[in-house]
Amino acid sequence: MFSFLACSVRSWTTSYINGNLKAALNRHPSVRLLSFSTTVPSTTDSTDNNTDGPFLFNGTVAILEKGEHYVVVDKPSGVVCHHSDWSGSRKRKRLDRQPEVPMLQRAREAVGERVNLIHRLDRGASGCLLLSLAKSDENGGNVTAILQDTMMKRTTKTYLALVRGEGILKGRNFRKEGWFRVDRPIKDELGTLKNATSYFRFIAGQDNANGTLVDRPRASLVLARIETGRWHQIRKHLNGLSHPIIGDSSHGNSKTNREWRERWGLIPERTCLHLLHLQLPSTEACPQGISVTSSVAPDIMHMLQNHFLPDVLEEALTSLREEGLSLESSQESTVVEIQLELP
Repeated sequence: MFSFLACSVRSWTTSYINGNLKAALNRHPSVRLLSFSTTVPSTTDSTDNNTDGPFLFNGTVAILEKGEHYVVVDKPSGVVCHHSDWSGSRKRKRLDRQPEVPMLQRAREAVGERVNLIHRLDRGASGCLLLSLAKSDENGGNVTAILQDTMMKRTTKTYLALVRGEGILKGRNFRKEGWFRVDRPIKDELGTLKNATSYFRFIAGQDNANGTLVDRPRASLVLARIETGRWHQIRKHLNGLSHPIIGDSSHGNSKTNREWRERWGLIPERTCLHLLHLQLPSTEACPQGISVTSSVAPDIMHMLQNHFLPDVLEEALTSLREEGLSLESSQESTVVEIQLELP
């Protein structure tokens, strides 16, 4: 069963906190709900998730933009882009009997045809995810290759990160520097050292008076762009600045992450890194180019609204406006409700 909901990203962001789809619809009665049915093949007649029968998966996919050859979807945190031995996504099925459904499969179900990943986001990250429509590679087509090449060389990806620290390190105030460059080699998945270049702009930050102000966390909001696409590059470079991303279990601070989970609303499997804006130039694969914004995920918005001072948020919004960005997109998105049976 698929259901299509046409609603604005702005209203969805403010209403979809904690994934409450029904509550979002109740608060927005003007949302149009169109439904049609399709049959998902099943390898067994059983529908009991506690037996050896199929697992019934229910979820949603937000389509931010769809062109003739591509689709941009909004990836939530806690979901892998595709199955891999590295992510351990297949192993989860063996451990808890609930198979994980990657974004690749979710997007395929949402658009009703095969798709290919153009880039990836970490499991805990969220935001814009670009995929090509596989049919565009048929009969000599090479859309996937064109988009992947463009993504590597001529794409501007602007991330928003929530990090520990007020933006000051050894007397250096990052917030006063605007965009600054970090050149520091990092190791890839195989342990090989590679050159890596990132750009950061600390757009707002707050302290907690050395821990005496117990009602607010010490944290900053950071914009990030990368020149090279190394493994965990943004996460490693920010940690190198002693401002690790909140929730980063690999390169962050476990004590800080635990505090955010216990006190400030950090959800499980969340790395507070969000691909806010994706911009590609005009190519054969996207003649009009691509310029898409993903509204900041509801769980991050919830933490900002509840635990950041109003003047800190206003400082962030001012900086975002200077960049032509916003925490919420003004573009319309289509939220697709998917339901499928998995063996």
